Amino acid sequence: MNSTSAGESEPEAIPDRDFRIDLFRGFSLWLIFLDHISESIFNSITLRNFGFSDAAEILVFLSGLASGIVYGRVARESGPGRAAVRAFRRGVEIYLAQIVLIALYIALALFFARWQERYLHDANVAIFQSAPGLTAFQALILRYTPVNIDALSLMVFLHLALAAVLPLMIGRPTIVLIGSVALYAASHWFDWSIPAYPRGFIYFNPLDWQLLYIIAVWWALTGKAHFQSLEASRALSLLCGAFLLFAFVVTLGWRYPALKALDPQWLSDLIYPIEKSDLAVLRLLHFLALAFVCWHVIPSNHAVLQSRWLRPLIQCGEHSLAVFCASVLLSFAAHFILVQLSDGLVAQIVAAAGGILLMSTLAALLSRLDRTGTVHPRTI
Repeated sequence: MNSTSAGESEPEAIPDRDFRIDLFRGFSLWLIFLDHISESIFNSITLRNFGFSDAAEILVFLSGLASGIVYGRVARESGPGRAAVRAFRRGVEIYLAQIVLIALYIALALFFARWQERYLHDANVAIFQSAPGLTAFQALILRYTPVNIDALSLMVFLHLALAAVLPLMIGRPTIVLIGSVALYAASHWFDWSIPAYPRGFIYFNPLDWQLLYIIAVWWALTGKAHFQSLEASRALSLLCGAFLLFAFVVTLGWRYPALKALDPQWLSDLIYPIEKSDLAVLRLLHFLALAFVCWHVIPSNHAVLQSRWLRPLIQCGEHSLAVFCASVLLSFAAHFILVQLSDGLVAQIVAAAGGILLMSTLAALLSRLDRTGTVHPRTI
């Protein structure tokens, strides 16, 4: 029986297939690949250079949005329990993908170490060579990851946590959102974190990053009907635009000493540190403003989404888990090439373009092999 009382209407859900999700998720994967190649000039023109947030926020938010769409549909068709099982199963799939990726990454680092031992340290793999059994165990319990795999650990945490709260979130999404905000605030106030192995803390603190993910799930489950006034608000659009401009100007002051005057000391004292690990408030607000603007610039029915030129991006977004794993290995290989062979501009262009081409080729191959006729976006 429908639980909606007389006179009430169910919120209009986000459409099951929104190609913007895959487009921007594919874009984030390309940016992440470039950001992970420290020797490349191209990581100086990625999103992180023009504001407080970067591609990581895009990936996490869109994973949450896709999760809300997919599991919300399953809940409507088969019940919240079935949706929770699906979320748990996806979390396990991501976990298994991470374990395989860690094994491949360690093997690649050991292979590169035949030329220089530095690659073991660059990849945070030297500890595995000195204590393989203990390090493998720590990897299994998500306390150890080589360099650049942290985002996948975060996705495991988020999917397993979502499976636990999903039955409540299906019926009372705003209550879960309030709890998520409270956890985020408490984590910042008490400086909560999760220890990593062999030292330090897990880079993407799930106690903080869960808020961005839950906001996206909440948005997908609640629907757009209640927010049409916000979407049409000129004042909110101007506010978001002004904040993005402010972040852009401040970031210029970080990158270019000649523009340091754009970032005076009193402002630095007021806003710093803007931590990525703990998802600082300014990073969160910057991404939400950016998402609000982008969602308006490209509506879901925009003709550009059907362009064959964007198909590689969309396909990468459709197969984001496999493409992310490939991008980690490819960025490490690009690092090796630029250090070992040449770091000239031509080599940088070849490494960047070659990696993106291989990622796109993998996504195209997976799309061709995918005979399931999937209509709904994958959750990562």
